[in-house]
Amino acid sequence: MKIIIIFLLLNLHLVSFAQPDYQNRKIRLGTKPNLKFDHWIANIPNDKNLEGKFIVLEFWATWCEPCLKNVEHLNKLQSKFNNPNLYFISITDEEKNVVQNALKKVDFNSIVVSDKRTINSFWNGGLSKLVIPFTILIDDYGLIKWIGDPSILNERLINEFITKKLTPFSIYENSKR
Repeated sequence: MKIIIIFLLLNLHLVSFAQPDYQNRKIRLGTKPNLKFDHWIANIPNDKNLEGKFIVLEFWATWCEPCLKNVEHLNKLQSKFNNPNLYFISITDEEKNVVQNALKKVDFNSIVVSDKRTINSFWNGGLSKLVIPFTILIDDYGLIKWIGDPSILNERLINEFITKKLTPFSIYENSKR
């Protein structure tokens, strides 16, 4: 009987101090993030259904100088593709009016959205370290195929992505699959 009580006490101790398993919750290559945006702010598509779409998801902020410098690069890259199933989406967690003021100064060709839940899903229990700007490529099945710096995105990578020839890559996992 003593052994059972000790066993139960030890297990109760372990359960009460157990930490959440963030490793299994990390948003990483091959996972399917939940993308539901609260505020569609600019360049809003007629079709807001993201299922079956290839998505270039750019994380940025109005106060982030490197983010704003990447806008021109992403605009040029986006202009090279005429694919209705390829969405370039720039996401921030800032208030809609703050974003709208920034859009008066910087011309985004991408869809611009704001959503705290989506950002938090990447930051809290998502990516272990969220540094902006960064970009993820999500395929037409909703799976993350690439995580990296937007400045290294190029036409070849996007072509490989939409033709399903892209080798999955993540700067956060520091590995290829």
